[in-house]
Amino acid sequence: FSLAMRELRNSTAHIRLTVIESLLIETLAMSTERICSKHELISGIGKDPNKYSGLEMCLSRLQNKFRLTFDERLFRSVRNRGYCLVQDVKISK
Repeated sequence: FSLAMRELRNSTAHIRLTVIESLLIETLAMSTERICSKHELISGIGKDPNKYSGLEMCLSRLQNKFRLTFDERLFRSVRNRGYCLVQDVKISK
């Protein structure tokens, strides 16, 4: 994952990401906890957790992009807790 290039890639394919998608992946990958709460993810994209309602739509679009390119899931929801990555994501500069 490259935040600067806003790109998620492996040796065979890559996905161009929106700013929000990049921030979501960065928040998930940099979290000290395995599971990120919705509050943490919304804060990670610079939105007000008490007012922002578009998180699930952004996550759904990101998951679809990843599935179409790599035929796998990038993250999963953890009931009543938040979301966690199911892929090993390395951050490059």
